[in-house]
Amino acid sequence: MTELTSDNFRKACGYWATGVSVITACDTDGKAYGLTMNGITSLSLDPALFIICVDNKSETLEPICRSGAFAINVLSSGQQDLSNRFAKKGPDKFEGVPHAKGATGSPLLDGRLMAIECTVHEIHAGGDHQIIVGHVKALSLPASDELQALLYYRGKYAALDA
Repeated sequence: MTELTSDNFRKACGYWATGVSVITACDTDGKAYGLTMNGITSLSLDPALFIICVDNKSETLEPICRSGAFAINVLSSGQQDLSNRFAKKGPDKFEGVPHAKGATGSPLLDGRLMAIECTVHEIHAGGDHQIIVGHVKALSLPASDELQALLYYRGKYAALDA
């Protein structure tokens, strides 16, 4: 058996291949915030619900809670630079990043594979994160099957062998 440490737990989580997304929201003054996340999941079809888990120290948590809305921007395979940009702390992650406001007022990144826009349905404490259940209000599906998802596996970006 492997010893249960935070480093080993992180390593074990890396064996779960995931898509990469940027969660976006605006504060009450309209300033855009975002963070890279790969741990998102659908919860329910009826009603349509999604779950995101946001670190208690994240700058994006308060704008999500105050605005009551967020968008899940699922990145396409050519958007590693955006994934890296939104994974780091910084004063204005949106500087020079093309985007538009979606139906909920949350930023939708240009070039994304798809987007899921939600309003906050419930928030639950979960260790060092907040578990946010979002009620899906709008979808932006790919216009064609040509775009591929950006994947993450074992601490690296991975290609989809289609």
